[in-house]
Amino acid sequence: MIMSNRVEIRKKARDIELWELRQMLQDPSIDILNDVDAKFEKDPDRIITELELKHKKPQNDFINKPSLPKGSEAPRELRRKEFVLRNSTLTNLWRSPNVRSLYNLILAFFVFLYLHIAIFYYFNVERFKRDLALVSWSFGQFHIVTAVWIGINLSIVFFLHPVFRFWASSRAFAKKKGLYDLMFCTLFVLYEAALLIIPPKIIIDYNIPPASSCALAMEQSRLFMKSYAFVRENITRVLKYKLHQDDDEESNSPPCPEVGKLIYFLFAPTLIYRDSYPRTSGIRWGFVAWNLLQLFLIVLGDYIVYICFLANSFNKAGIEPIPITHFVCLMAIAIFAGSMISFVTFYPILHCLPNAFAEMLRFGDRLFYEDWWNCTSYTKFYRSWNILVHDWLYFYIYCDIYAILKSRTVAMVSVFMLSAIVHEYIVAVSLRFIFPPLFTLFYIAGIIFIFMTRRRTSNFWNFFLWFTLLLGYGLLLVFYSLEMSTRINCPRILDSWLDYAVPRFLHCNVISFPV
Repeated sequence: MIMSNRVEIRKKARDIELWELRQMLQDPSIDILNDVDAKFEKDPDRIITELELKHKKPQNDFINKPSLPKGSEAPRELRRKEFVLRNSTLTNLWRSPNVRSLYNLILAFFVFLYLHIAIFYYFNVERFKRDLALVSWSFGQFHIVTAVWIGINLSIVFFLHPVFRFWASSRAFAKKKGLYDLMFCTLFVLYEAALLIIPPKIIIDYNIPPASSCALAMEQSRLFMKSYAFVRENITRVLKYKLHQDDDEESNSPPCPEVGKLIYFLFAPTLIYRDSYPRTSGIRWGFVAWNLLQLFLIVLGDYIVYICFLANSFNKAGIEPIPITHFVCLMAIAIFAGSMISFVTFYPILHCLPNAFAEMLRFGDRLFYEDWWNCTSYTKFYRSWNILVHDWLYFYIYCDIYAILKSRTVAMVSVFMLSAIVHEYIVAVSLRFIFPPLFTLFYIAGIIFIFMTRRRTSNFWNFFLWFTLLLGYGLLLVFYSLEMSTRINCPRILDSWLDYAVPRFLHCNVISFPV
């Protein structure tokens, strides 16, 4: 049965368009996915990818391979991002009865968690008021965050776009195009620098609380990448644009897209700019509401786990030393809770939220992640965990560095460095201190694990991936919680800027060892 279905798919692929085949596989009214094995059922996009490679020529950024001296690194053809109609990986997986049962199991766990906390707060009203006040403080001054967010969007629409449009339309008339391009490039760099400097300055000047600071820093990073992607994608169009070239349709296309296309791109769940994307036929408002409800409930569940297992475990750090034996027990519990929070958070951020926006905007390509949980190598994991950010780093950083230096290693290390810095920046701005373990685990350990697990395919390496991820995320949340409590309870010792970069728990006698 499985083989006959696969043969039928390959036969039909010759007669119909690929996007129609993709819709056929994802249509719940078709029973084909219920007749095949679990692996074939959960990953229809892999079948489509194979068909695309067989029946369609790949469009790469670099086609011709230049001859290189003996011993030098051979360049690799770089792919081009193509958007097609497809569901998210988990959206397809939920259609499988076996996987749906797992979803219901997780849902039941969260219901028990909410019942537990509801009963707990019912008998501890004072604790409820105290925790509610903590949440209210964490998201305080959100009106300032909203104002800054609106200001950044307006600056992109009413400043960046008009300036780019003026440069694009008037460049053909400039006598010294090199100087003219340099002027626009300088202005664009200054604008991007302002996007990097102004939001953190506002966060520090107004002393915005952690949750609000994190939201603003993440939106600042997203809009920075959006604005860069818009200019980066359209520069080629401007350079190719020529006047009165009726026989060249590509050269005669408008050098600057309409502002409506830019506005749609600012809200679309992608960081790669295109003038148009595959669109769905309608909006399922029930699907939108369910994803937003899941987003709220999971964030609430993460908060409950954090308060019960992490925040209260180290709330006296810096006041009285924690015995090493007790600290080890706390570490074991906190690592479990921290790893749970980290992986559960993946679902609302990379599935619920982008799917809700995609549905409201009728955005068709919803492959925001792949089956990273099945990966046996860190290379595949980093490509699959967050496709939105990975695409931006790959097409705008990796490809550009590779085109200049022709070195995959240098390009990869540069991408990891940039990604680690951005992650460290968001956390540092939110918590007001720099903590080396995040950069160390993300950058140094990440690169080591990439080379260690390259071309590994056995099941042991999937176990290794899960073990290291659970341990890494758990340790990060444990040490960040410990450092936060220590900075609240332990007085400042260093009077210089080093106090923001040196962990305070190292010199505040947080852990006591037996004599």
